Order: sequence, then C-alpha cells, then structure tokens
Amino acid sequence: MIDQIENKQLRLSKLTFKLDHEVEKNQSNILQAIILKNTNSVNNIYTSFNKLQETLDDLENFILDDKIKVKGIDKVIDIIKRRMVGYKAVEESLIEAIRTKENEDIQDALVGFNAITLKFSDDMSKLVKLVDDNLKQNIQILKNTNNDSQKDTLYTFLLATLLILFSVYKLLELHNISKKELVRAEKAEKEQQKLQSQLLKYNDDLEEEIAKKSKELHQKIYTHFLSGLPNRNKLIEDSYIYHFKQMALLNMDKFQKFNDVYGEEVGNIALKLTADFLASQIDDNNTLLYHIGGDEFVIAVKDSTRLNNTYFVEKIEDILKIYRRETFIYEDKTFNFMMSAGLAFSGSRKMLAYADMALKDAKKRNVQLSIFNDDKELEKLHKEDIECHKKLMHAFEHKKITSHFQPIAPIQDSSLSIKYESLARLIEDDGNVISPLKFIEVAKQNRVYHKLTQAVVNNTLNTIAKYDIPCSFNVSMEDIENDRTIQMLYSLFDEFEYNHHLTIELLETEHFKDYKRVYDFCIKVRSYGIKIALDDFGSGYSNFSHALNLPIDYIKIDSSLISNIDRDTNSQIMVETIVGLAHKLNIQTIAEFVSSKEILDVVKRLNVDYAQGYYIGKPEDIERHIPYLFS
Repeated sequence: MIDQIENKQLRLSKLTFKLDHEVEKNQSNILQAIILKNTNSVNNIYTSFNKLQETLDDLENFILDDKIKVKGIDKVIDIIKRRMVGYKAVEESLIEAIRTKENEDIQDALVGFNAITLKFSDDMSKLVKLVDDNLKQNIQILKNTNNDSQKDTLYTFLLATLLILFSVYKLLELHNISKKELVRAEKAEKEQQKLQSQLLKYNDDLEEEIAKKSKELHQKIYTHFLSGLPNRNKLIEDSYIYHFKQMALLNMDKFQKFNDVYGEEVGNIALKLTADFLASQIDDNNTLLYHIGGDEFVIAVKDSTRLNNTYFVEKIEDILKIYRRETFIYEDKTFNFMMSAGLAFSGSRKMLAYADMALKDAKKRNVQLSIFNDDKELEKLHKEDIECHKKLMHAFEHKKITSHFQPIAPIQDSSLSIKYESLARLIEDDGNVISPLKFIEVAKQNRVYHKLTQAVVNNTLNTIAKYDIPCSFNVSMEDIENDRTIQMLYSLFDEFEYNHHLTIELLETEHFKDYKRVYDFCIKVRSYGIKIALDDFGSGYSNFSHALNLPIDYIKIDSSLISNIDRDTNSQIMVETIVGLAHKLNIQTIAEFVSSKEILDVVKRLNVDYAQGYYIGKPEDIERHIPYLFS
C-alpha cells in the first residue's frame, strides 16, 4: 500500500514538474525567437510546444488510468487544456509576427502572449500547489500509517526537491543560453553593419574602376596604340558625322622591306616619327589626321567649302615633297622615306575605298599621287584585283597553282640536254588557265608572293625528281629580300637529291639594291651544285656589271634584242658582243623569244648556246614535251 502510494505520488510529481518545466522551456524558446528572429528559433518553439502537449497528455492519462484521487486536479487539468488552445493561438500569431520581422506586430502579439502566459503560469502554480498539497497529505498519511514509511516519504520529498532544483537549474541554463544568443545576435548585427560599410566602399571603388576601364577601352577602340592618332574605327565613325568631301590615303613606300631589315622595334619608331611629322603638317582644325593601321595614314577635310580640291591636291603634294626631304634620326641611324597617296573627292562612305583604289593605281604606275576618277575605271580595276585575289587565295588553298614548262633547247651542241623553265599558272575550277601577268602583281600587293614562289618551287622540284630532267625557276629580288622565302629554299635544297639538274633564274636584275645579299645568295646556291642564270640580259647597263661580279652560269638575252634580230643589224651586233663577252667569262647564253625559223637561224649563226621561244616550244604541261616517257 505504501509502495503503491509512493510510486504514484512520485510519478504524479514528476509529470507535474515536467509539465511546468516544459512550459518554462517553451516560453524561453519564444523569448529566444523574439531576440534572434530566425527560422531555427521558430522551429525550437514548435518542438518545445509539442513536448509540452505530450507531457500534458501523459499527465492526464496517468490521472485517469491510475485513478489518482487529488481533489480539484481534474478541474485544473481541464482549465490547463483549454488554456493550451488559447496559448497555441497566441503563440502562432507571435510566430507569424517573428517571421515577418515587423516589430509592431511582434509587440502586439507579445501583449497577448504575456497575458495568457500569466494565466498559464497561475494555472501551473495551482497544479503544482495541488500536487504539493497532495504530497503533504500523503506524507502525513504515511507518517500516521507506518513510521517506517517516513523515510520513504522523506526520500520522495527529497526526490521532488531535487526535481525542483533540477528544473530551476535547467531554467537558469536556458536563461544563460538565451543571454549568450542575445550577445551573439548583437555581435552579428555589428558585423553586418561593418560588412555593409565595406560593401558601400567596394561599390564606390567599383564604379571608379569601371569609369577608368571605360575610358581605357574607348582609347583602345578609337586610338592607334603606336601613334596615339585616331584610328580606322574613329575614321569610320567620323565619316557618318562630317560626310567628308576630300580624303587622301597615304602609304609609306617599301616600308615592309625597311621593317624586315631593321626589325619591328625600329619600324615602330619610324611609324611614330612619321605620325608626328604628318601631325605637324596639319595646320587647321578643319583637317583631320588618322592612323588607320600599319604604314597607312588618312588626311580628311570636314568642310570642303573652305578648301577647294585643287588646293587640297597641292597641299598633299607639298606634304609628300617635304616628307621625301625629311631626315629622321633614331640613336645613331638616319632614315629617309617616301610616301605615295591616293585622293578621292566623292563616294561619301565609299571615299576611303576610292582613295585606296587611287593609291593602288599610284603604286602600279610608280607615281607618287593618283586621284580617283568618277569614270569608274579605277573602281573596275580594283574590283578585278579583288576578284583575282580571291581566285589566288582559292588556288593556294586547293593547290591550283601549277607550272607549265617551256623548253630551252641547245642549238650548238646536240649532246647537251634540253632544259625546261617552270612558269606559274593558275588553274580555275572550270579548267581555265590564268597567266601570271594577271596575278603576280596582285600577289605582291597582298603580301602572298612568297606562297606563289613556294608553289612554283615545289612544282619544279617534283618534276625534276619524277622525270630526272633539268629545270629552272625564277627568283625575284623580293624573294631574296624575304628571309622566310630564303630559309624555305635552303631547307628544300638541303634535302633535294637532284640539285645538279636545277637552275635559278634571277629576275629584276635592274632592281638589285642590296648587292651583297644577292652575291651571298648566289654563292650559297652554287654550293648546292645549283646553277645561276641572269634573266633579261641586255635590257639595262647594269647587266654587264652583274656578269662581271656575280658567280653565274647562264645569261638569258632579253627579248628586246631577239624579237626582231633577223631584221635589225644593231641587235645582231649587240647580241654578238654579249655572246663573245659571255664565252670569255665561261658563261653560256640563251636567246629568249625565238618565235620563228629566221630568228633561230640568226642566233645560231651568232653562236648563242640555247634558244627558247614559241618556235622551240610553248609553255605546256611537262607531259606534252616528253610523251616518250609515257609510251
């Protein structure tokens, strides 16, 4: 009986104090949520409320199942259950206010929560008091019933006291946790303010950096990096604003060769000095100067009413003359340059293209200045050059640059072999053959001449290797001055097994400028066992100097001396003199342009060693000249 009363009483006290503890814990979680205003705190409220509800249910079930007889406890339990409904509703409104973080809503919800919390606490006090009173009654009963049970009652009381003390300890612990959370929340708020301040500073710095980069980008887009002058982009943009009526496109003559000889660094200095010179020649705000790329500059006039076309032409001519006389100094070097110019006075937004056509015309005619004519002739030629350039690039890509071979026959010693000159041809997709006269200049203008040379060299070497026959190909001064082309030739000669069958014909002998470079090239080539021929001999006085000073094996007598030699006594005397000189120098001779039997008979009588021309054989596929190899 005593044990049963004791166990029930302890269970009742435990559940009561647990209920009281859960109420305090729930209220503590709500306080923490109000302070921190975050999702985790709200979740803690829901968790503690569920535990509170479970503890209340356990207490009610225990009272019903074990038929606890405590006067008034059923009524208090019912009040607490009803209070729980109101408590839950007020708690929900407070949670909603915490989620929205609206301080005014939190204050309103907190007023209701405080009111119901006081009532709730009062109810819990009544419950605790009832249980406490019941505990005292039972202790008294136990004292009256059995002295031995006093110890047990004391133990129960002590246990209850320990539970109360434990609850108090837990409450204090929760209070300390809430205090720490509050301190942490304040610290977090200060840190957030600090971060906001840093973010604002970063934003200001970023705006400043963007403005700086925008300025730099504008500078790069509209200014030439080398000269600091407005560039092509600026010219195009200005053409929409000013509608230029006068424009000159200026180009430094042979600047690429200067760059190859002295290097890019010195070349850039030359461009900068040229830009400064041109800027010094612009003497009014109505005239604009642009550096549109590489060695090209543009002078454009905004308002042509202030400067008539004749005056503009004279102005550009003066600039070209002054520039030609100008001496540029860099370190210990002095330089002089020349410029060509193309002028246009119409075309609106096509004016630059028209000026470019005029510049190409000036280069082609070897004059310093050319003016675009509205009769469309230059535009037609420019379009033809563009079309030819497209065909040329297509031919490079699809290996359509081939060689036709023209025989060079011995006419004094029949034991000598027939030689074949390799001549470039462009084969179109429809089989049409384009002669080199139409595309060689285009290749030079567009700086792909080295590709043309390489294609002809490959064709020639392949033909020699395949048919074991002597052949020759042409090398120009432009090839000799191009380091890439020279290295390509030397690399091929290093691996080629038939160099003894190969002859190199030097073109443009009148234009030899770097004589040492030509001489070194001849020496190097002959070291491979390759022979050297001077082409177009007799067309100028310098040819005789070349024959005396260069290590050569053949001279090819120019067509101007051969084409009418059967009717021109002077030509016969000249050729006879050339042949006599050549033989004394152990050089063999070749007559070009032998187009008839009469011409052949004359050159044979004059002791010319070889003959080449349509009478001997036309330039054709090598298979047409040596069909016996395919029989």
